[in-house]
Amino acid sequence: MLESEGLGKLRVESYGSYHIVVVELCEDFYLFVSISCSNGNYLYEFALGDENFVFGLDKVECLDRAVATAKKVTAWTVPR
Repeated sequence: MLESEGLGKLRVESYGSYHIVVVELCEDFYLFVSISCSNGNYLYEFALGDENFVFGLDKVECLDRAVATAKKVTAWTVPR
């Protein structure tokens, strides 16, 4: 994983016309952001949890950070 200022540890996976940004928020708790572009329109989709997109009650304290990070990612990646 890379360190990104303001986001923490992240990695980017590319799959043709879309990319997945994986941000580690807490131990074994990630924000997954799918970013795709079609005809100049960007689509963002989000998932939270471990590698299976699930999390338990012990990770609830990470949710505020997940929302804040999602807002940063969308503001950071939208072309101006």
